[in-house]
Amino acid sequence: MRKIAFILNPLSGRGNKEAVEQYISHHFGWPAGFDTRQYITRCAGDGYEQARQFAAQEFDAVVVVGGDGTINEVARGLVHSHTAMGIVPMGSGNGLARHLHLPMDFKKALEKITQFQMHAIDAAQINRRLFFCTAGVGFDALIGHLFNSGGKRGMSTYISLSTREFLQYKPQEYTVTIDGQTHTHKAFLITFANASQWGNNAYIAPLAHCNDGQLDVVIWKDFPRVAAPFMLPRLFTKTIHKSSFVEIYQCKHIVVERPQDDYVHLDGESLQMGKILDIQVLPSALKVLV
Repeated sequence: MRKIAFILNPLSGRGNKEAVEQYISHHFGWPAGFDTRQYITRCAGDGYEQARQFAAQEFDAVVVVGGDGTINEVARGLVHSHTAMGIVPMGSGNGLARHLHLPMDFKKALEKITQFQMHAIDAAQINRRLFFCTAGVGFDALIGHLFNSGGKRGMSTYISLSTREFLQYKPQEYTVTIDGQTHTHKAFLITFANASQWGNNAYIAPLAHCNDGQLDVVIWKDFPRVAAPFMLPRLFTKTIHKSSFVEIYQCKHIVVERPQDDYVHLDGESLQMGKILDIQVLPSALKVLV
């Protein structure tokens, strides 16, 4: 009998968590061949600690019911373990779940869990802080900070913040060393992509794969603001890499030097880091159910 733990974040972006709890109680358990536990997170970091404990207890899988931030916590607790991670996406963006082509409907996502198809994906780290979907600096890191600091979440809030900050944002100079080759860029943003999208089907790195042992480094150069109406649709048509204002490199190790300490976003969460950022890939570090 397989042992599966469910970690539910009651504060994630969307969906009826009580309905998910009831569905798990009725459709998992010994009649279905599973020994199950359910855990409701209480605070930031709780998902990480519980995932570590479930892995130490040799659970076959830990299933996250939440968004990219909770997925990041749980995945950090499962890296390099024999316990796989499952995802029931209920966040604002659901970038990693969408990249893995997982259903957005929770019942269909849970049905996928019962099939127990396991696959290894890469992880990545920035100054030793792990991420699994995307991380980055620049404009999107600023918006991530403002978005997470506000009370109201959702796509409309994200669009409103982006529109407000767009015209006054000043791109920065970055020195970027990619697998030993150094370049200097004045960039609107730089994304380190293990997966292909930020979330909500906005594809910042359309050619990225999370099992190729590489990161896609997306350098969105300074561009005329009048070009924005032509640039933004490219995110949703998987063609941003074809823009003359975007350069993408595939690599294993990146060092970014920037003028000052500033914000970084990792899997939808924002925090401040230093002037020097060291980013590298960790191949096949996490088992997932897909």
